[in-house]
Amino acid sequence: MAQLVVSWLICDGAFRVHAINAVGRRKGRIIEVEEVETRECFHGSARRLERLTQMLRSSYGDLDHPSAWTPDTRS
Repeated sequence: MAQLVVSWLICDGAFRVHAINAVGRRKGRIIEVEEVETRECFHGSARRLERLTQMLRSSYGDLDHPSAWTPDTRS
């Protein structure tokens, strides 16, 4: 079964988040967080990357913007 890889910018374009959308019974998950300026990529478990993304969004004040992706989204 194919899955769709999506990416979006957070923190006013400072970071790019790459994720796999949920398909069928599979849950969506974040697979990489990239710092745009230095092109440094952060890898780890899906849970750890999700916490990192939430921490970055809260520290930059991005929580008032709607999220581009949620792990429970079904395509």
